[in-house]
Amino acid sequence: MKDYAELHCWSNFTFLEGGSHPEELAQHGAELGLAALALTDRDGFYGAVRFSKYAKMLQFPAICGAELTFEQDGEEPHRRPRLVLLVEDEAGYANLAALISASQMRGGKADARLRLSDLNGHTKGLTALSASRHGLIERALLKNDVAAARSAAGRFKDLFGDRFYLELQHHLRPEDSVLLQKQLELAKALQLPYVATNGVVYAHKTDAHLADVLVCVKHKVTLAQAREQLLLRPNSEFFLKPPALMQRIFRPCPEAIRKTVEIAERCQFRLDRLSGQFPQFPIPPGQASRQTYLRALVYEGAARRYGSPIESKVERQL
Repeated sequence: MKDYAELHCWSNFTFLEGGSHPEELAQHGAELGLAALALTDRDGFYGAVRFSKYAKMLQFPAICGAELTFEQDGEEPHRRPRLVLLVEDEAGYANLAALISASQMRGGKADARLRLSDLNGHTKGLTALSASRHGLIERALLKNDVAAARSAAGRFKDLFGDRFYLELQHHLRPEDSVLLQKQLELAKALQLPYVATNGVVYAHKTDAHLADVLVCVKHKVTLAQAREQLLLRPNSEFFLKPPALMQRIFRPCPEAIRKTVEIAERCQFRLDRLSGQFPQFPIPPGQASRQTYLRALVYEGAARRYGSPIESKVERQL
């Protein structure tokens, strides 16, 4: 049995942030021996089709998901709190698609805005991760506002039940250990499950500099300015890591690693299952099939639009 699944990963479809193509991530995930890999691009399914197709070719489990951005007045989009959602089944896919649509319709370009109220009635078939230091709970913990962290955790627990997890990450910084301890204390106090991820931004450690350059392009600043404004990630640890390394990092809490496989096994939805699922329309008497009925409707419409008999030029286009 494989020991670790990565459940939080961006591709370069998280525009000017993610540093690797979906195919590259699937390939490297399979090479590393991961139990599965979830593609969770920001606020959409942008890279999902390419990721799913390539992973299927490799016979590698590809989990469909997204990282959604909450509405937060007074904050730039890249600094707003987030929530990671993973699709378990067809109902979960429909719910996540509805949530993405709601958040995109509310905001403008590159400004999706999810509200907690949007989640009401749209959590079936979804597993939720707290998004680590970018989540509502962890942002409160970083401010030592335990009451706010408990309140947010309670809301998510009410919405998702036992399918809501505190997301633990450790990118080898001292402050990561501090947050991790606070998360574990909260998990114990509220009986919340937790799971480990690496919050992957690029496939290989050597891609870190590329990711930094993308951030600079996005914000129209130099590397020096990006460092001054704290726009860059603090190190090059946001790569797709092998199971053994993740186990070593999370040795103090092995349950966080075991839960990744448990969640991956629950997320059995695959994007290719949606192909060919067309709505069923009744066929009127005299029509042999839906195809012949569609053809008849097209020619009726063409006659109304272009006149009858239909010119050969129009018929060729049909």
